[in-house]
Amino acid sequence: MLSKTLISAAIAASLALVPATQAAADKKDFIAGAILGGIGGAIINNEVRKNKQRQAARQRAVAPRTTYAAKPRTYRAPAKKTYRPSIPATTEGREIQSSLNYFGFDAGSIDGRVGSKTRDAISDYQRYMGYQGTGQLTTFQQHLLTSSYLRAEAGGNQTFQDIASHPDGTRGLLKLYREELASGGSQQRTLRPEPSVAPSAAYTDL
Repeated sequence: MLSKTLISAAIAASLALVPATQAAADKKDFIAGAILGGIGGAIINNEVRKNKQRQAARQRAVAPRTTYAAKPRTYRAPAKKTYRPSIPATTEGREIQSSLNYFGFDAGSIDGRVGSKTRDAISDYQRYMGYQGTGQLTTFQQHLLTSSYLRAEAGGNQTFQDIASHPDGTRGLLKLYREELASGGSQQRTLRPEPSVAPSAAYTDL
């Protein structure tokens, strides 16, 4: 009877020890799991925070630093272009331009179109000859200009001698030929030279 009692007590004690040991082991596992879980959670939270910071930095780099309120755009009608009528090219215009350029009055390219540049050259020619610089040639002024050019071109050595002897050089031929024309010199002309003070009212229609 006593032996049965002792056996029963030993079995009960062993049973009582098993749950206590298991409970202690479970408690240690729980504590270790909690520690590991806390460390893992901290790492995950840290990575999430870093990712958010990286995304915010990228957005700041892409987005403009300063934003302005959009201003309403006002419509402006395109400016109207004005076109000048084309100046016709004529043989007479080429002769005038060639003559002006030869005597040092810059009429530009010889295209036969008497435009503003040619008009300025005509004014320079007129003032040099003592006429009023109107930019429009009278009949005599045009005849003197173009005939002097043709004479100078055909003069050969005599032309070079005349240029060398005149203080104005090539331009001086114009005054030299006009003087000869006025005095009935080497080239007789049907037109009389104009006075150097009062310009004539007759103009050539170019």
